[in-house]
This record gives sequence, structure tokens and C-alpha cells, in this order.
Amino acid sequence: MLINKTGGLNNTVNNTVLNHDSSELCLPSWILNAVNVQSVYISDTGIMVVNIPFAIFAVIANLVVIVTIIRSPSLHRPVNVLLCSLAASDCLTGLVLQPVYVAWRFLLHQSQDPCKLVYLYQASRFLPQMLLGFTFVNLAITSVERWYAVSSPLEHSAKVTLRGMVKIIVGVWVIWFIYSLMEFIVPVGIYQPLESMVLISAVAIQIGGHVLTFCAIRSNNKKIVSATHNSQQTILFRREEKVFKNMTFYTVATLLTLIPVVVVLNLERTIISGNILLPWAVTCSQLISSFNPAIQIQRNAALREALKMAF
Repeated sequence: MLINKTGGLNNTVNNTVLNHDSSELCLPSWILNAVNVQSVYISDTGIMVVNIPFAIFAVIANLVVIVTIIRSPSLHRPVNVLLCSLAASDCLTGLVLQPVYVAWRFLLHQSQDPCKLVYLYQASRFLPQMLLGFTFVNLAITSVERWYAVSSPLEHSAKVTLRGMVKIIVGVWVIWFIYSLMEFIVPVGIYQPLESMVLISAVAIQIGGHVLTFCAIRSNNKKIVSATHNSQQTILFRREEKVFKNMTFYTVATLLTLIPVVVVLNLERTIISGNILLPWAVTCSQLISSFNPAIQIQRNAALREALKMAF
């Protein structure tokens, strides 16, 4: 395989376009023009080196969280169904998304005809949208559930059941998967604005839910603490408040990792922005799947204790 130096970028572009005229219908020109460019090859090698160990860790760590919650009756609470669901999404990121993305970036420099990689390219775009979208919807549900739990702890404890939450999450997984498949059926001009509207709505619900929950904590804190005759309500409130803080930390960490992706996606597609900056921005957003289980274990005392007993 011949890797041209960056100084010969113009020759590389011309040769690539001439050799892959038939591929332009399959892949964007800014991808085809990056084939055999040394700087892109070095960057993609770094992408592979970083993603592989973190993908393995993401699978193992998130499976540990899921198994611990399932095997520990003390953790069988509705909010932990949401936590399990988020861990499942992170686990799939390490198990499927990161390997597919690494394979796409690596094989781009190995294939004689990049057009043969079109399905791998589509998968590298479809999977992040599906898993990221589900994470956003899940976090939106969590923010509403936390607001209900903090504002009305006794009512929440009585009405929100483990089985009910499982049904909601399974339904969300199925609906979002079907919705994600619409990308291949609905015209791009219709699907992309619809997808943007759904994701923006999910983020807005997250923010609104956290603001309402914070206000509920401030307004109810003195009233609940002073109600010494109702110790059960006080205990429930304190427990739900702590869970809310943990989930807020989780949400903020997830949103922060998306900032590089949002910034790069708004740049003009070039060899550098599309094949160096964008892959590293996507990698940053995927690495949170490895850190999330560590964050949950570190901040969740009940999960730590259950982890010690389960293993």
C-alpha cells in the first residue's frame, strides 16, 4: 500500500478522483480524496489504537453494572432500570459501534475500491445516531422520572413500579430502533430535520426536567426536613435527591463530550475536517461509554456495595 506524504496532497487528490470515479456515487468526495493521504492514515491509526482498548473496557464495565443490578434485589428500583438501559446502550457502543467505526476508518486505506465499503460507511453513521438518540431519549425520561420522584416521593414510590418502568424502556428501545430505520426509507430532506427536532426536544426535556427538579428540591427541602412526623417521606426525599445529583452528573458528562462533534459538524467538509477532526470528535463522544460505568460506581454507594457482594 502506498501512502503519499502530506506535501503531495494535490497529486493524491487527483489520482484518487481518477481511480475512483465510479465510487463517487457511493461515498462523498471528501472521503475519497483522503484515501492514501499520510496524515489521515496516521490519524486513523491513532483512532484504532485509542478505540480498541476503550471498547473492551466499555463492554466489560457496563456488563458488570448490568449484572450487578440484576443480581442485587436491593437495587431493583425503577430508576435503576433506567441506569441499566443507559449501561446497555454504552455496552453496545463498545461491542458494536466502536469496532464498526474502527473497521471503517482502517479499511478505507486498505480497499482497492472504496465503493465496496459503502455499507460499512452507512453503518458507521447509522449506529451512532441510533445509540446517541436512544441515550438522549433515555436521559429525557430519567429527568422527568427524577422530577416526579423528588417533587412527590411518596406518590412516586407508590405509582412508579419496576415492571412498569421495564415496559416503558423496552417500548422506547423498539420505537427508537424503528424510527432510526426511517433514515433508509424517508427522503433525507424530511428525515434530517425530523431527527434534529427529536434530538433537540429530548435535550430540551432533559434541561427542563433538571431545572424543575432543582426547583422542587429547593422548595420542598425545608418543608420535608421539618416534617419529623413523616420520617418515611424524609428518607425517600433524601434518597431521590442523591440519585438526581448522580444522574445530573451523568447527563452533563454525556452532553459535554458531544460539543466537539457539534463544532466539527458545522465546519465545511474537507480532508482535514472530515477525516481527521471529525473521527477524533466522534471518538471523544464514544469514550464516554467507558467512563460512565466508572462514574456510576464511584458516585453510587449502593451500587458499590452490591458490586462487592455480587463479585
